[in-house]
Amino acid sequence: MSLSAIECILTRRSIRALRPDPIRPEDVETLLGCLESAPSAGNLQPWSFLIVKSQALKEELCRLSFDQQVVKQAPLVFVVCAVPEQSAAQYGDVGRNLFCLQDTAAAVQNLLLGVHALGYGAVWIGVVREREIATCLGLDEATRPVALIPVGLPDETPKPMERRGWRTITRTLE
Repeated sequence: MSLSAIECILTRRSIRALRPDPIRPEDVETLLGCLESAPSAGNLQPWSFLIVKSQALKEELCRLSFDQQVVKQAPLVFVVCAVPEQSAAQYGDVGRNLFCLQDTAAAVQNLLLGVHALGYGAVWIGVVREREIATCLGLDEATRPVALIPVGLPDETPKPMERRGWRTITRTLE
C-alpha cells in the first residue's frame, strides 16, 4: 500500500478489531523506524519501546487496561514509554513533567501513521494503571509506560469519523 502523507493522515482511523495474523518482521522494523524518527525536545529522544508478543502478557495488559479486548487479540502490542530523566537532564522539571510526554505522543502518532501506511490497523490506548503495567513488563522506576498500541490486520472497516471542523476550533491572530 502506498499512501501520500496527507492521505495517510486524513484516512487513519482507530481500529479496535484485529485479526491474529502475524506481522511481517520487516514491517515491525519499519514501524520501529517510524517510532524513533519522531521529533523530540533537544533531540533527546526520551523514550523506549517494547514489543509484546507473549499471549500471557497481552492478557495481563488487557486486564490492566480496563479489559480492552483488542490488546489480547492483536498479534503484537507496542508499548511506548517515556524516560523523564532524559528530558530533565537538559530541561529540568518541564522536561520531566511535560516534554518527555509530548515527545512520546509524537512517537505514537508516527507509529499510528506508519501502521496505516503499511495496511495494518491499530488503536492508541493510554496507560492509566502506570505502575501496575510497569511492574507487569519488568520496567524500572525511571521508565513510564505511556501508551499501548495493539497492531494487526484490520478485522473491521470503521466509518469515517465526524470531526468538529477546523473552522470551529481555529482562530487566526493577525
